[in-house]
Amino acid sequence: MSLVPADGMMSTVTDQTASPPPPELRPVTEADLDQFDQAFADEAGATTYQWFGFTATHGLREALRTRELLGGPDNMLSVQVDGDLAGRVEWLERRWGRRDTSLCWEIAVGLLPAFRGRGIGTAAQRELVHYLFTHTRVERIQATTDPENQAEVRCLEKIGFTAEGLVRRAQWRGGRWHDQRLFSILRDEFDPST
Repeated sequence: MSLVPADGMMSTVTDQTASPPPPELRPVTEADLDQFDQAFADEAGATTYQWFGFTATHGLREALRTRELLGGPDNMLSVQVDGDLAGRVEWLERRWGRRDTSLCWEIAVGLLPAFRGRGIGTAAQRELVHYLFTHTRVERIQATTDPENQAEVRCLEKIGFTAEGLVRRAQWRGGRWHDQRLFSILRDEFDPST
């Protein structure tokens, strides 16, 4: 926001409500996995909706070494904002029928605590949807979230996902079963500018 003071000289004042810079997606590095391990090591870091207890990450590290966490049934890119690691986006194979004709992607996001609540998750997932519709032949991309996770529900709706229904008691977390809301977006429904 530019202001012209009484002396006529231009000065710039930072608008505190300005949107964060757009996130960039890039391949994951070993150092990124180290940060994810540290940041998501407990419920406070992972969030209530993504804390599934302690899990081994050697499988991720092996996938990073062998295929850079790309080109497989489970894939990951790092989210970067202004050169800083902000989190990760993932896409996983899902099928609604025959293996060779029914593939779709299911996406997910995990942000480091300092980057939450600023619209970065929405922008990163929008960028991932754009990437997947540009570089893969899928017709459908889906996402699931806990019905109580209103931040993710709003995020998916902003991108243009449609709520399809409730998948009952589909996720074991925190000592009990949780329902999941299923969302999807089709190739011809996606507008990268939304």
